Amino acid sequence: MKIPAFKIPTVPSIDLTKLDAQAVLSRLPHLPTERAKDLVKDAAYTTVGFGVLAFQKTQVRRQEIVSELKVKLPVLAEQAVTQASAALTNLRGLVNNTKPSAE
Repeated sequence: MKIPAFKIPTVPSIDLTKLDAQAVLSRLPHLPTERAKDLVKDAAYTTVGFGVLAFQKTQVRRQEIVSELKVKLPVLAEQAVTQASAALTNLRGLVNNTKPSAE
């Protein structure tokens, strides 16, 4: 199998040694830095606010789950005890039936 040949394009060189950065910057429009700073601050506060709301929502949901468990846990514990007692009764019956009879 032959590897296809390809040509790497040449990038033209640009001489930036004579570039006057101050002259370029002076021609840029004036950016309202105070307004930009206020927008960034508002965005940060909004982000933090959403984080606080999400945390509060998880805390409320946690409290709801705890309340549900407090109601359901005693019922589940009672069912577990009933099933364990039934299993022990069945096991005792099996053990008593398999004992060798004394002759």
